Amino acid sequence: MKGKPLFSSDQIVNISDLQRKWRSVVEPKLHKMPFLMMFSGSEPRATILSYDRFTELWEKVAEATELELKLELLCRILENEKGGQALVPLAEVIKKAGITAEDLEAAPDVDLEND
Repeated sequence: MKGKPLFSSDQIVNISDLQRKWRSVVEPKLHKMPFLMMFSGSEPRATILSYDRFTELWEKVAEATELELKLELLCRILENEKGGQALVPLAEVIKKAGITAEDLEAAPDVDLEND
């Protein structure tokens, strides 16, 4: 899904309607459409998403970022296996990067086990 998202004329909102007619013009469209477009002249300038849609996309971006990191790690593991090289222990990587246990504990998705 590369490129710009497609939209219909039903998703276009006049900027003056945003201030004057939000409840009658914008809100009904947000219930039907995944997003709305605001134009300045003939150029699209901004997109309006419902908050629910925004949080859904935010979560998908976070998941995609995590999957990308996992895929990179998997590729490196496979390359090391293929080349017969030993993996560098995570503790050594963390030490070289200057990451402390406090830094890790502050991360929302890290649980440290005593080793």
